[in-house]
Amino acid sequence: MNFSLSGNLFKGIGIATIGALVLSPDTLFMRWSEMDAWSMLTWRGFEMGLMLILFSSCFGIYRKNFKKVFSRVGIWIILSQILSSIFFTYGVAETSVSLILFCLATSPIFASIFSIFILKEKTTSSTWITAFFALIGVGISVANGENVLNAPQGSVFIGTVCGIGAAATLGLSLVFLRSKPDIPAMTVTGLSSFGYGIIGLFIVSPDLLFKGDIIAISLSGLIILPISFACLTFATRYTQASNIGLLMLLETSLGPFWVWLGTNETPNIYMIVGGVIVIFSLAWYILVDQIKISFSK
Repeated sequence: MNFSLSGNLFKGIGIATIGALVLSPDTLFMRWSEMDAWSMLTWRGFEMGLMLILFSSCFGIYRKNFKKVFSRVGIWIILSQILSSIFFTYGVAETSVSLILFCLATSPIFASIFSIFILKEKTTSSTWITAFFALIGVGISVANGENVLNAPQGSVFIGTVCGIGAAATLGLSLVFLRSKPDIPAMTVTGLSSFGYGIIGLFIVSPDLLFKGDIIAISLSGLIILPISFACLTFATRYTQASNIGLLMLLETSLGPFWVWLGTNETPNIYMIVGGVIVIFSLAWYILVDQIKISFSK
């Protein structure tokens, strides 16, 4: 067993850290846009889709494997990512950012559960222990979810369903991506972005599409989302997925902080306690997974 960090591992962790940090203020810009869910979905979808397709066209390996995006698994990835984005965006528009991000952080648990059925992998006791405590954390966050200063006055129940739905479908897409690593992740995500952008365009009221701060939502769609996703995608070449999952907890931790600074949306003590339980449960789970991988080498 070797606990030394190679140059590639340092590189992977560094790239993933940049990606997670760039992504962390995403929900703040969503709040600043003051747009409804379908307007945000439309702008973010088309803008992120455009940037990711342009990025992926610059790399020969992505151009070579482009047709694989339209395989059966590729279509499932697109559909699951479309659903995840719809759930996430609607949830953010409906209720507290903290609640949605804490729910979204449970996606590795859903990925582990889906891998039982799709990849025929055996689950471990650590998965179920983490799922138990993560659900307790989410439950505590929801318990007093209405009392959040300056949060949208929507339904906490609908927001929670959206957060869990986003986590589940994100976990599903990650398992499908893992099952077919030759499918270009950046390309397939670019196409799924166009997909939910089109759905948003069909649903949004025309008079609402340009109502709000277009610059704020465009900074999210053109810069934050594509750069963070590109960094996280490239990081998988140099470090384990468990490392990336651990670093992604930065978004879960920092996202509510940025929103609090920028809009004074203040999570209550229940959300803070529940969020801490979720974050520490997942950090423990990912570290246990990494230790198992290290011992197996």
